[in-house]
Amino acid sequence: MRFNSFDFLVFFALVFAAYWRLPQRGQNLLLLGASYVFYGWVHPWFLYMLVGSTVMDYWAARGMERFPARRRLLLRLSLAGNLGLLATFKYFDFFVVNVSELLAHFDLHPSLPMLRVALPVGISFYTFQSLTYTIDVYRGELAPRRSFLDFALFVTMFPQLVAGPIERAKRLLPQIERDRTLDFARLESGVCLAVWGFFKKLVIADNIVIYADRIFELKHPAGPMIAAGAAAFALQIYADFSAYTDIARGTARLLGFELMENFRAPYLATSPSDFWRRWHISFSSWIRDYVYLPLGGSRAGRARFAFAAMTAMTLSGLWHGASWNFALWGVYHGVLVVLYHLLFREVGRRLAARLGDGLVTVLAVGAMFPLTLLGWLIFRQQDFSMLATYARTPPLAAAPEEWSTALGVLALTAGLALPMLVRPLVLSLAPGSRAVRAGLAWCCLLAIVFLARETGQDFIYFAF
Repeated sequence: MRFNSFDFLVFFALVFAAYWRLPQRGQNLLLLGASYVFYGWVHPWFLYMLVGSTVMDYWAARGMERFPARRRLLLRLSLAGNLGLLATFKYFDFFVVNVSELLAHFDLHPSLPMLRVALPVGISFYTFQSLTYTIDVYRGELAPRRSFLDFALFVTMFPQLVAGPIERAKRLLPQIERDRTLDFARLESGVCLAVWGFFKKLVIADNIVIYADRIFELKHPAGPMIAAGAAAFALQIYADFSAYTDIARGTARLLGFELMENFRAPYLATSPSDFWRRWHISFSSWIRDYVYLPLGGSRAGRARFAFAAMTAMTLSGLWHGASWNFALWGVYHGVLVVLYHLLFREVGRRLAARLGDGLVTVLAVGAMFPLTLLGWLIFRQQDFSMLATYARTPPLAAAPEEWSTALGVLALTAGLALPMLVRPLVLSLAPGSRAVRAGLAWCCLLAIVFLARETGQDFIYFAF
């Protein structure tokens, strides 16, 4: 079920109306059933993997408590089961296609089997979320839960099931286990946050995609058009993904839960590492805590740091999809992180001492944003021949009409994205003002009525 559908509005209204009439255990039972309906709405067979992962990790954690000597084995079974499901449904056909192409170079043409099944929506998110539970139980940082209902709800809670945030068991499970209340302040803030998310998706992202897609369909775009396309996609993907997070956080708040912040002005990042502290925070912190740091992080010398950073970022890229451009995107960001830490971080400190922190921050943001746009070009374009075309295209050489078109696209997309700058500024000028928040929410609703496209687009991260 999509957030940006009438079905979801009816579904959530019915759940909300019944939810607050029930005691805490009844609320959890209702939410679990509603989450299964939400997830299996279009493809009920997706539930098999979701339930299977839930049952496996519940008993793995219980087994770690009962059989301490087998904790490592049970963790390995959890990792193999979750990552095996993810690898099978997300990467199996990709592996087969690439092996077939490799063998074809040696004039070998075996008939290799392929699954050819739809990728279960959100499998990358809920497998990682469920793994936080078994890994933390293994580390002794979390006690295994007795209640299967509570754990199942942790894995499947519908506001953040399909595209995050990827919650930690240590943070969300206690909220599931305690009584929840709803007051006017929580109701107001939850509604305003969800409405803002719907606005970003339906008005900003779904209108910017028109211009971004047109540019990426061009076979021989001029340099300014490529730059305009990259900027348009950067605004589109941020508006789209952060919109899902805002709707998830807003609807969860209406049910008495607080989900983690997932974005923090990522295009104001001053370094590659800072970008990943601001972009998809729940995922980047997962990779940091469960991949990068266990590999040594920055504590074991430069070579070990470079290995850990490159491994973590490459896996981050592949997590997004079974395509080589995602792997290249991860490698690209890994190289940026390594080069910054080994070569440029100290340069930045020396410049700050001479020029002042403010000026250096502005210069750092100005340098980092184009690098981020280059990364989004790699992320968006799956055709490597087109990436090669982009690389060969002179950045400034273009006919006057191409320049005017590129500047027009930049102006239109910047105008559509302007509310994402204006809203936080207005809220900062009137902190705590309910009238201001309500006024902004009503403006968003009116804009949705008049500016939303009739044919809504799926959220970009549904594909991951």
